[in-house]
Amino acid sequence: MKQTIILSTIFLIFLTGCRGQSIDNSSMPTTSNQTAATSFVPTDSTQFYFPLEVFRDTSIYVGHDTFADTWYSQHLFAMREPVIFMDKSQNEIYRFTWLRTFHNPVAIRIEKQGDTYLLYWKLCNGAGGYAPGKLTIDKQRMIDKQTWEKFKIKLDEIDFWNLATNEKEMSGTDGSQWILEGKTSKQYHVVDRWTPSDKSKYYQCCDFLIGLTDLKIKGDDKY
Repeated sequence: MKQTIILSTIFLIFLTGCRGQSIDNSSMPTTSNQTAATSFVPTDSTQFYFPLEVFRDTSIYVGHDTFADTWYSQHLFAMREPVIFMDKSQNEIYRFTWLRTFHNPVAIRIEKQGDTYLLYWKLCNGAGGYAPGKLTIDKQRMIDKQTWEKFKIKLDEIDFWNLATNEKEMSGTDGSQWILEGKTSKQYHVVDRWTPSDKSKYYQCCDFLIGLTDLKIKGDDKY
């Protein structure tokens, strides 16, 4: 469903362009098991899920960094997701957070833990542009190495680690945030896009993860 809406200030303040940067993990806390599942799931709802500097203000929208981090974090907290950028394990982790204005928020996480490959997906019954609601889907399964490698090829196709975190895009229709994080033992990066074109490689990379789950998304609801 595509309905024309007037973008409120809530959506304008995060549509600012700023250059993304990878974060050095060397100063992050260590975990006791270097190949264990990501373990830091906060109990405090005010915990930021992203380092503030990646959303640093660069325009007239003062407070963009805090607003975006607070908004995205409240949805990930409701989905009981871990804080990836604080993880110090050797695991390689990627997470797609999908916040559609009027549809259920979704988080899909794919991890390499040694020689094991895992997929996690969660959904809340609220709306991505409003309150997240309650966690209603919380699933996981093992995937094979070939599936992992296919995803890594898609990351290479978009040059993930060198993409700007934000792009300035204005829109007058219902939209969504497509937020893709990545973490290795040495670096962290996040890319945030507003309603990417379904023809773009970025869309296709994130959509690949959706396709690995059993989520049933109607055509008009995939935006």
